[in-house]
Amino acid sequence: MRIKGKHKGLVFRPYRWLAFIIVAFMACCIGYSCSGSDKDEIVLAPEYRMPSDHVFVGDKKCQSCHTEQWDEWKMSHHHFAMAPATDETVLGDFNDVSFSTGYEQYRFFREDGRFLVEAPGPDGRQQTYQVKYTFGWEPLQQYLVDFGDGKYQALHASWDTERQQWFTLYPDEQIRPGDWLHWTGGAMNWNTMCADCHSTNLRQRYDPEMDAFDTKWSHITVSCEACHGPGADHVALMTSDKADHVDIEQIRSSITLALNATQAEELNSCAPCHSLRQKLTDDYLHGDAFLDHYNPQLPHPPLYHADGQILEEVFEYGSFLQSKMYMEGVRCTDCHNPHSLQLKANVTNNALCMQCHEPRYNTLEHHFHQINTEASQCVSCHMPGRYYMEIDFRRDHSFRVPRPDLSKNFGTPNACNNCHTNRSFEWASNAVNEWYGEDRTFHYSEVFVEANSGDTGAIRDLKQLIRDQSQPEIVRATAVWFLGQFPDRYYDDESLQVIREALDSESALIRSSAANIVDNYPDEWKMALLQDHVNDPVRSVRISVMSTLAGFEADDIERHLRQPFTDALMEYQEYLQVNHYFPGGQMNLGRFYERQGKTDSAISAYTLALEKDPFLHAARLNLAHLYNRNGNNDRARELLTEVTTMEPDFGDAWYSLGLILAEMGQLESAATKLQRAAELLPENSRVQYNKAIALQSLGRPAEAETAYLGAIALEPDHPDYHYGLVTLYLQQGEPEKALHHAEIMDRLLPDHPGIRQLLDNIKQQF
Repeated sequence: MRIKGKHKGLVFRPYRWLAFIIVAFMACCIGYSCSGSDKDEIVLAPEYRMPSDHVFVGDKKCQSCHTEQWDEWKMSHHHFAMAPATDETVLGDFNDVSFSTGYEQYRFFREDGRFLVEAPGPDGRQQTYQVKYTFGWEPLQQYLVDFGDGKYQALHASWDTERQQWFTLYPDEQIRPGDWLHWTGGAMNWNTMCADCHSTNLRQRYDPEMDAFDTKWSHITVSCEACHGPGADHVALMTSDKADHVDIEQIRSSITLALNATQAEELNSCAPCHSLRQKLTDDYLHGDAFLDHYNPQLPHPPLYHADGQILEEVFEYGSFLQSKMYMEGVRCTDCHNPHSLQLKANVTNNALCMQCHEPRYNTLEHHFHQINTEASQCVSCHMPGRYYMEIDFRRDHSFRVPRPDLSKNFGTPNACNNCHTNRSFEWASNAVNEWYGEDRTFHYSEVFVEANSGDTGAIRDLKQLIRDQSQPEIVRATAVWFLGQFPDRYYDDESLQVIREALDSESALIRSSAANIVDNYPDEWKMALLQDHVNDPVRSVRISVMSTLAGFEADDIERHLRQPFTDALMEYQEYLQVNHYFPGGQMNLGRFYERQGKTDSAISAYTLALEKDPFLHAARLNLAHLYNRNGNNDRARELLTEVTTMEPDFGDAWYSLGLILAEMGQLESAATKLQRAAELLPENSRVQYNKAIALQSLGRPAEAETAYLGAIALEPDHPDYHYGLVTLYLQQGEPEKALHHAEIMDRLLPDHPGIRQLLDNIKQQF
C-alpha cells in the first residue's frame, strides 16, 4: 500500500516559524536551524575499498567441509534470491503471453534464447527489454531488466508461483511514468533498493554525474559469505598445518557467526537485510555492529500501527526487538534453520513454541479453540501477519497478546478480529475478558495508542515508559519519538531531565532517538544538550546528533570537543553522500545546505528530490518554508497549492497554506484553508487555534469562540488557547468570561507576573 504524502522509510515531524502565531511544516527526517555564512560544498567521500585481508572465496570452498549446510542452503530462498535468467531459473510464462494491469500492457516472450518483455518505458511508450536476472523464488518471482547505464529495474508485473499467473504489485493504483514508484523509477531500481540484500559483497558504485552504475559483487545471490563474511582467513586456517589443533576461539576469529553465536552477533548479521533501515556508510564489514552502519526505523506511524504492530513492509527487526523473546535472549536460529531457512519444528501442532513454553499453553483451556486447527496455533494469535507485494504473507515478530480492547478504542488491529471478520471489536474484547479476566498486565502499546491519539495526558506515561528499564530498548526509544510529537509540551524541567537521561542511556537506539527530538528545541538549547555527544561511540547516534547540530560551527562548541565535532560533521556529510541517490537523501542534503546558509544549494537539492519523485510533497513543503523565510511568499503559496491540488486530503498542506495566506493578509482565504485543515486534522489543536485567530481577526467572534473552545477541548491545559479566548472576550466586552480563562492560565502558570497583571486588569473592569 502506498503512503500518499509520505515516503516509505521517512519520518515526518512538525517544524514552526513565527509568523501569524505558528506555522507547522511537515519535513521528512529533517528540521531547521540557524543560518550561517556560506561554506564550501560537501566534499564527497572517496569510493570505499574492501580491506585487503577481507577476501571472498565463493560458496564452492565451503561445500567441501560443510556439505550438509551447503545442501540445505542450495534449496533455500537465500540461494534463489537472485540468478541469471535461464530455463532453469525462470518460473514465469514467457511463451508469448500478454498481461494487462488495466492501464499498462505487457508481453512476455522469448527470442534467440533470451527472455524478453514489452513494457511501457519511461515515456509511456511500449519498448522491448531483456530480462537478465530472476529475483526471488516463491510465492512470487520478479524479473530484472537491463535498463542501460548499469541500471537494472524490477518490473511491477510479477509471477505468482502458486496460482501460476502474472499479476501486478500495484493493482489498485495507476502509477504513471515519471513517478518514483513506476517500474522505471527509482523505487524499483535494483542497484539501490534491492541489490545489497539479494547479493553478496555488493558495491553499488553510482556515478551521480553520469547517473550511471558500475555495480560489482562477489556472488550474484545470498551465499555463505553473505552471512559468515569473507572466508579466505577461515579457509587458510582450516587447510593449514594447524587445522587439527584449532579451538573454537580461533575458528570464531577467522569467520563471522561461528557455532553458538550470541544473540547480538546474529542480529548484527541478520538485521541489515531483515529491517527497514537507512544506510549510514558504504563500508560495512561482517561482524561490525549493526548501528554503526544502519539507522533502523522505529515502530511508530506511519509505517507501523500506533501500537507497534507491523503495517507497511518493515520486515522483522523492528517487531522482534519489541518482544519478550528478544528480552529473554532468544536468537533467530532458535526458531529458524539458518541454512535452509525452514522452521526448526512444526507450527501446526505448536511444537516450535513448545521447545521453550510450558505444555499448558498448548491446551484447550488456554487458547479456547479446537485442537489441531489453525485457530489453535500459537502463531495465529501471537504472530498475526500481513500480505506484502500482494501475495507474500509475513508474520509480526513482536509476539504480543491480542488486545481487542485497544482496537475498540483506537482502531488498531488484533488477531481475534483478523479471523472473526464479521464480529465487532467489542465482541472480541468481551470474549477475551470472559476467558482471561479483565485485569491486564501493562503493555507499552497502551501508552503508544494514547500518545498517537494526541492526548496530552500520555506525556506523563511516556516519560515513565522512557525511564522503565524493564521495557525493550526499541520501545523506550519509540516512547522518546512519541514525546517529540508534543513539541510545545516538553520544555519543563522534568521533561528536560528525561531527555538528558535518554541521551546518556546505555542503549544507542534511545540515545539516537533523543538526539533527534532535540531538533524541536530552540537553537540555544541544542548545543547545550548535545555537544557532549558528538563523540558518541556509535555512529548512528553521532549521525543523529549532527543532524541537529549541522547548522553550527566548531567555534560554537567547547574547545576540547571541536575536533570530535569536526570529525562527526565529516562523517555526517559522508552519510549524506551515501544516500544522495534517493529523494529522501536529497531532502536531507537540502536540509544540510539550508542549515549551512547555502540557500541556492538547498533549493537545488529540494528541486532534485522532486525531480526524482514528483509526489514527495515534503520537498515542496520544505521549499515553501525556505521561500517564506526569504520573503518570497508568492512562490511558497504556489508550492503549497500544488500539494493541495495533487493530494487534496493532505491536511498539513492545507494548514501551512492557510498560515501563509494569513501572513500575506489574505484572511478570508486563509480562514477557508484552515477550515479545510481542521476537517482533515480533527485531533490537531493548533489548527483550531490558528483558525480561531483568523476568524477573530475577520471580526467573526462567535465562530472564533467555537474554534478556541475546540482547541481547548483537544488540549485543555494549553495556556495559549485560554489566552486567545481572554483576548476575544475582552474585545467583546465580556470580562466575566475572560476572567474564568485567565484564572485557568494562572493555575497552569503560577507566579507568572504577566498573568497576575492580566488578572488585575480584568478585575478592574467589573
